[in-house]
Amino acid sequence: MKKTKIKPISEKRRVQLRDFLSLRIYLTDQCKNKSELSGKEPDWQSGFLVEAHHITGRTGKRLLDPFNIIMLTRDEHSIENDHKEGCHTKEELREIVYNIRKKQGFEQEGKDDRDR
Repeated sequence: MKKTKIKPISEKRRVQLRDFLSLRIYLTDQCKNKSELSGKEPDWQSGFLVEAHHITGRTGKRLLDPFNIIMLTRDEHSIENDHKEGCHTKEELREIVYNIRKKQGFEQEGKDDRDR
C-alpha cells in the first residue's frame, strides 16, 4: 500500500476560505473600514483593517453567512472573543448585524434564522 500525505486542508474548505476572503473584503468595503459596533477606525494591531468576528462560530455554512459576521476593531474583537467586561451577548450582536445586513441588501436563508 502506497503512503500518501494527508492534505492539510480539504478542497471544499479551500474553496470556502477563498469565498470567505471575498466576503470579508466586500464587508470591509461596505462598513468603510470602520467597526460596525462602535464606528471606530482600526489601528496598527490589525494592519489598519477591521476584523471579521464570527458571532456563533465558523463551522459549516456559518463561515460564509454574512448575518453571522460583524466587522470589529482588534480591541473589540478581543473583548468579544474572550467574553471580557463590556462584551455583548450573541443575541445582541446578531440583532445589530441583522439590521445592518438588511440595509446592505443581504437576504437571509429561511424565515427567521436569527434564532440560531
